[in-house]
Amino acid sequence: MLTLSFFKKVFAAFTKRERVSFWLASAVIIVSIGAIAGIIIIEKTRAVPASGGQYTEGIIGQPEYVNPVTAKSETDRDLVRMVYSNIYDIADKIEISSDTKTWTIRLKENLHWQDDTRLTSDDVIFTVQEIQNKDSDSPLSDSWAGVAVSRISELELQFSLVKPYAFFGDNLKGLYILPKHLFADIPPGNWRLSDYNLKPVGSGPYSFSSYEKRPDGFITSYHLKAWDGYFGTKPLIQNFDFQFSNNKDLLIQNFNSGQVDGFGGISPENITNIKRPYDLFAFRIPNYYAVFLNQTKNPALEDVAVRKALSLVINKNTLVNQVLGGYGKPDDGPIPYDAAYNASTPTLSSLDLASTTLDDAGWKITNEGLRIKNIGKSSIPLSITLVVPQVSFLLKTADIIKESWKTMGVQVTIIPDSPDNIAKNIIPNRTYDALLFGIVLGPSSDLYPFWDSTQSLAPGLNLAMYNNPKVNSLLDTIRGNPDNEARAAQFANVQNIITFDYPAVFLYSTNYLYITNKTIHGIATDVLSDPSDRFKNAGNWYLNMTRVLK
Repeated sequence: MLTLSFFKKVFAAFTKRERVSFWLASAVIIVSIGAIAGIIIIEKTRAVPASGGQYTEGIIGQPEYVNPVTAKSETDRDLVRMVYSNIYDIADKIEISSDTKTWTIRLKENLHWQDDTRLTSDDVIFTVQEIQNKDSDSPLSDSWAGVAVSRISELELQFSLVKPYAFFGDNLKGLYILPKHLFADIPPGNWRLSDYNLKPVGSGPYSFSSYEKRPDGFITSYHLKAWDGYFGTKPLIQNFDFQFSNNKDLLIQNFNSGQVDGFGGISPENITNIKRPYDLFAFRIPNYYAVFLNQTKNPALEDVAVRKALSLVINKNTLVNQVLGGYGKPDDGPIPYDAAYNASTPTLSSLDLASTTLDDAGWKITNEGLRIKNIGKSSIPLSITLVVPQVSFLLKTADIIKESWKTMGVQVTIIPDSPDNIAKNIIPNRTYDALLFGIVLGPSSDLYPFWDSTQSLAPGLNLAMYNNPKVNSLLDTIRGNPDNEARAAQFANVQNIITFDYPAVFLYSTNYLYITNKTIHGIATDVLSDPSDRFKNAGNWYLNMTRVLK
């Protein structure tokens, strides 16, 4: 029998060169066995996401009301998406009547809140009624006005609409459910004093764990953990944290230093400030930016030739590249490139055609290089004041527009103003010749709030004060039309009419840019109707991987 001592004697008899050769051969054999084993493992198994890990999201702002009824800020909506469940998440079945006026919903069995209380149809009804309660001051109240909700059973409820509304599904997509048992006995006026605003009890994939704040009350960090009792697919990242900053420079600094793993809303111009390896995700948003032309404030803008020329001279591809760094698309109508039903064909800019259009309409160039037109006994100058929010990419856009319009003899005065003042005073009073502003549509591209003539005055959002009876009729018909194919044709017709009435200079739609370190996976860049919706699939994000048999 061969013993260990025998091998020792053999090895001792080796020369120095033979010993080196022996160890080299042994190493080759060991490495080969390892490589073969690795190949077998790779062939017989596959890599899959694994649970675990910690991810930290950086946010500019502060949480105040992590409550699906009262959440107004993007920060609060971010946390609502993580902690609470959407009606579609908890629905087992949704039935829609043929006239789209009645929506019957049956909930899944055995739903619970994170404090183990049953979640029932009563919670859904309570949520909707509190949205409609004026004392709650819910930002969702307008979209739920006139909707009746009734209880059928513990798991069934019904929504009844006054008239058919094909886009009611959008309302449901934004409906996150509030626990009745925690809020029913509190007057809505006192909800803002509730501890549940910062320590929410939801039914979503993540549950509240803790938060830290400074002595001055500023919340520095907020911690969520994967909820083991979640009725859906359990989230893969175990601990999901949020770190709050006062400004974008500090946020970028925290990302570069590794204190945060990702953040949203970075502008193209700030991407160059990122100093560590990163992945950039460009989410599509159904939005567009345009210069809305107020014909009631400036007689020159009553002339369709003027409005057409103002649009024709703008090179939208230049705007997308120079202002957005290529992260966007040029638009030629009120339905943006990435939204539903878009049927526009991009047009090329042309200074010659724009100038000819003005010439033919009687707008003559003076010796000073400005255009005027004699209307009756008045000489009308082609002069426009352009109100612009004090946002860097919009100010840059305005400068390019000014130079483009100047080339064909239009005098432009840019008036920068704070976004807050524009929203609170200038837009409601419509005190502008032209307004550079952005519009975000719902996922259905419902144009009624933005282009129907009834929305020309505040709180309506018809910023161009546009009035076309045919468009009014089509928009009303579209809202009640349950036929997707027919509705698409009607949308195309509306897009075409509005585009060639030139009530606005349509510019571009932007992407929502989200940046992360290289360790996060599973992010799907779907269309976002709200930036906070990036967290709708956060349960599928992962940091770790493992191998399983094929």
